[in-house]
Amino acid sequence: MIEAVLFDMDGVLIDSVEVGYQNRKNVLAQYGIDLSTIPDPQGEDHRAASLKTLLESIKAHRGVDIDQEEFVGRSREHMHADLLEHGASADPNLVVFLEELKQHEVPLAIVSSGLRDGVDIKLGILGIRSYFSVIVTGSDVENHKPHPDSYQYALEKLVLPPENCVVFEDSITGVQAAQAAGCMTIGFTQYNPPKEPLPGVLATVESWGDINYQKLQAICAD
Repeated sequence: MIEAVLFDMDGVLIDSVEVGYQNRKNVLAQYGIDLSTIPDPQGEDHRAASLKTLLESIKAHRGVDIDQEEFVGRSREHMHADLLEHGASADPNLVVFLEELKQHEVPLAIVSSGLRDGVDIKLGILGIRSYFSVIVTGSDVENHKPHPDSYQYALEKLVLPPENCVVFEDSITGVQAAQAAGCMTIGFTQYNPPKEPLPGVLATVESWGDINYQKLQAICAD
């Protein structure tokens, strides 16, 4: 029995990975830094890395200590407009799926490494906030994905054990975090196709039109 479904934000609920990458690239250019020259310790070209991880890598490899709040402020200036220009919106099939889960009284949560301001901007564009009883962001935990802290915190707020909770993730780091927390994981590739198969997932869903409550139950029962 599925007791809860948890969703990553970027690359899962919203098509924002490339927009976020370009946004970070543009902000870093203001500091004289080329994002493509900064190693990503997680091996995903900074497309899944939290801002904390990115800024730590910049400090380690370039010796530049960028204030996170200042960076967030510069990023926020253009994020909403950039997302709208990119055509970001809630996939109608996603909304159908969320509504179906709601009808079956399955609690829903968002678990993102993105900071609270950015998550709020994206939820405002999507218009789906009311479906989620728990929203955990990178502002809520010390250690970001691939550490399990964010998923563990979400489970604490849901007051549920991990074994019967399923997570939709699009990145290796996200999958690692969910699995380390003890959750079942499903890969989602509609917006952010991985370079290699996501490790250890129960299944891979290519679009929101490919999943519904019954299919989810079948995947988790296998």
